[in-house]
Amino acid sequence: MNPLYETMPVSVFERMSLAAVKHGAVNLGQGFPDFGWPDEILQAAARAVTEGSNQYAPSRGLPQLREAIAAHYGRHFGQKFSADHVCVTSGATEALGAMIFATVQPGDEVIIFTPAYDSYAPTIRRAGGVPVEIALDPPEWRVDADKLAAAITERTRAIVFNNPHNPTGRLYGRDELQIIADAAIKHDLTVIADEVWEHILLTEQSFTPMASLPGMAERTLKAGSADRVESGLDRRAAGKGVGHRQSAPIPDLRDCTQLAGSCRLRA
Repeated sequence: MNPLYETMPVSVFERMSLAAVKHGAVNLGQGFPDFGWPDEILQAAARAVTEGSNQYAPSRGLPQLREAIAAHYGRHFGQKFSADHVCVTSGATEALGAMIFATVQPGDEVIIFTPAYDSYAPTIRRAGGVPVEIALDPPEWRVDADKLAAAITERTRAIVFNNPHNPTGRLYGRDELQIIADAAIKHDLTVIADEVWEHILLTEQSFTPMASLPGMAERTLKAGSADRVESGLDRRAAGKGVGHRQSAPIPDLRDCTQLAGSCRLRA
């Protein structure tokens, strides 16, 4: 067995869910939607399964879905890119994995801000990379420009940045995003932007996509999640990757990781 996975502990999400079931507790460790789903989405999914094709979906995702995703970001955030920059995956975690594998080569260093989603570090290691952690300090959880500068070396390839941040709930504004953007441009780094919570905001603040900052569209790979927007049934039917830099290898890589995703549930 690969020693990376042999020694990897059970994820915190699984541990929390098992503990909640065991003790009959409210599970605050995982985002289970327990308030139902929009009827129109359920009805559309049912029609798609019974009336549409159930064959393999294209590796990039169905053209009409990729076009709809591109239009979504134009409508909500004023971003202008085509369906050619969109790749639909079976969940945002797969999108993140594809981005990491397409970006990281053996020996590369990848910066992650902790606390962090627990798939980042093992995926980076599986790609042959070295995760470099920068701690976000409570209670503000701010991005520190000096810490980031100190963490970057000649081997740094990418920065993984989660906004809005899980698990702290912190929404990062343009000032802190600019710190990361400046470092990425200065050192020619790719930013892998995990933005699955972009529409789930706790206040009246607005979300700023990393790729919308000047000079960042061409060096950002973004992961989004449709079920975070629509309270979907299953995260695995909802991921999407958007990006300009290095986006071409991602569909080819997906042919080796997941080929037979449900065509209609990704329509």
